[in-house]
Amino acid sequence: MSGFLRVSGLRAKFSLTVLAVVLYRLGQNLPSPGVDVRALRAAADAAVRDDRFYGLIDMLSGGGLLRLSVLGLGVFPYVAASVVVQLLVVTVPRMRALAAAGGAGAARIQRYVRILAVVMGALMGTAVAVAAAKGRLPGGDVLAGSGVGTVLAPAGAMTAGTLVTTWLMRLISSRGLGDGLAVLFFVQLAAVFPGLLWRVRQEEGTGAFAATTAAVLVSVLLVIVAVLVLDRAERRVPIQYARRMIGVRRFGGAATYVPLRLDHAGLVPAFTMLALLHLPGLAARLWPGGGRPDGLWTSPDQGSVWFMVVLFVSVAVLSVLSSAGAVDPVRVADRLKREGAFVPGIRPGRPTADYLGYVRLRVTAGTPFVLGLVAVLPSAALALAGDQPFVTGTCVLLLAGAGLRTAGRIADRWGQHI
Repeated sequence: MSGFLRVSGLRAKFSLTVLAVVLYRLGQNLPSPGVDVRALRAAADAAVRDDRFYGLIDMLSGGGLLRLSVLGLGVFPYVAASVVVQLLVVTVPRMRALAAAGGAGAARIQRYVRILAVVMGALMGTAVAVAAAKGRLPGGDVLAGSGVGTVLAPAGAMTAGTLVTTWLMRLISSRGLGDGLAVLFFVQLAAVFPGLLWRVRQEEGTGAFAATTAAVLVSVLLVIVAVLVLDRAERRVPIQYARRMIGVRRFGGAATYVPLRLDHAGLVPAFTMLALLHLPGLAARLWPGGGRPDGLWTSPDQGSVWFMVVLFVSVAVLSVLSSAGAVDPVRVADRLKREGAFVPGIRPGRPTADYLGYVRLRVTAGTPFVLGLVAVLPSAALALAGDQPFVTGTCVLLLAGAGLRTAGRIADRWGQHI
C-alpha cells in the first residue's frame, strides 16, 4: 500500500476517489426536504427488521431509499438507463452504428446513458414520493405536510441526487481509481453489510454470529476463486499465417492463437435473475391495497430448495444465452481466411468455423453449471449455518462481484504506472 501511494498520479486518483465516496455516503444519509425524519427513520428500521424484502431494498440502496435520502436512489437509475440503452443498441440500427463507430460513438452512447439516467431518476423519485404521500411506504404518512409541494420536494431532491451520483461515477471513472459504478455500488453494500452481521449477533447470539461470519468468508472466497478462474482461463487454438515471397524476401509464417474464454458473462446472469425473481415482491408491496404478501414469489425464501433450484437453472440458461453471441466462429473463420491464416490440420473457411464452434462448445460446457453453483452458494452456505440468507446471501454475491470489478480496475491503473 505504501508503494501504491508513493506514485503521485495514483495518490491523487486515490484521494479523489475517497473524497467522492465520502460525498456519496453523506448524500445517502441526508434526508430529502419535506420528510418527517424521525418517523421515517423509525418506520424504516422496523420495516427492515420485520420484513426481509425491505431489508433487501435497504441493502441495495445503501440504507437511503426507505429513508427518502437525497441520494437514496443510489446507482439504480444509471443501471436502468444502461440496460435500456444496451437494448436500443441491439434493436435500433442508428444506435448499432454508433456502437461500431469507435471511441466517438461510445462517448456519445455514454452521454445518452447519463441523460437517460437523470430521466429515470426523476421518474423513480416521483414514484417513491407519490408512494410516500399515499402511505404505501413503511410507516404510512411520513411526509411533513400535504399537497403537491410536499411531493415535489423529495422528488426534486432525488432527481438532483441522481444527477450528482452520475457526476460522481463519471468523476471516479475518468480521474479516480476503478469504475465509478462498481466503486459506488461496492461502497453502499459494504456500508450496510456489517450491520446485517451485527443484527445476527443481537438476535441469535454469538454462536450464530460466528457460524454466519464463517459461512460469509468461505462463500466470498469460493465465489472469488470461481469467478477469477472462469474469467482468466482460456483455450488457445493455434493458428499459422501462410508464408509469402515478396521479391527475394519471405514474409509471414508466424504462429499465434485464437483465445476462447471459458466465460464472458461473469456474475451478470446471477444479478439479473436475482432482480427478476424479486420483482413480484416489489410489485406486490407497491400495488394499491396489496398489503404484505406471503406467497412463494412475493416473499421468496432464498434458503428454500425450490428457490435455489429455480435460481440455479435460470442462471445456467441465461449464461448460455449470454455467451452464445460472444464469439462468432463463422466471423472468426472468415477473418482468418482473409488474413491468410489457418488452423493447422483444418481447411480454411467453413471447416475452420465448425472446428472453432466444436472447441468452444466443449470448453464452455461446464461454465453454466459452475455459474449456477456460484449463484446459490452464498444462500446455501448461510442456510447450512442456520442463518436466514434472504438478505445476507444476496449481499455476499453482490459484494464479491462489485469488489472483483473494482479490484480489477485498480490493478489495471497500477499496472499503467509501474
